[in-house]
Amino acid sequence: MIKDFKDSSTPVIFMRHLEDSEESPLYEGTVGSELHSSLKDYADYVLEKQTPNSFFNTKLSDTLQHLGINHLFITGFETEFCCMFTAISAFDRGYKVTFIKNATGTLNTDQTYEMKGLDIKNFVGKVLQWSNTMEVLDYEEYVEKYKS
Repeated sequence: MIKDFKDSSTPVIFMRHLEDSEESPLYEGTVGSELHSSLKDYADYVLEKQTPNSFFNTKLSDTLQHLGINHLFITGFETEFCCMFTAISAFDRGYKVTFIKNATGTLNTDQTYEMKGLDIKNFVGKVLQWSNTMEVLDYEEYVEKYKS
């Protein structure tokens, strides 16, 4: 998707999650707080956040307004936190939202939540889809709809 956006001169925005605790792997200056080297060259904007919601106390709203963006495609890490919270917040702010469920990931499992058989990405995707507030697609569906 990043390459698709770059090919069409559509801005790619990355959010860096930083934490205040020096013990955190997401503390400013640690390897974990940096964008992966394979992605750095694709970023048109790198914004920082400290909560799962990419809009809360960040420059995301201002950046999107400045760019004239009205449709967000949500991908990323921590499906059930950062991706979901950001998608809901984007909808609440009036953006059209497309959540690409199989372009999100998480370290958590069904054991984390003590819910045997839970498929986190599919569960979050279904909840968002059933809300009738945003489009929820797999990457293949995105290609079919937006690249044809």
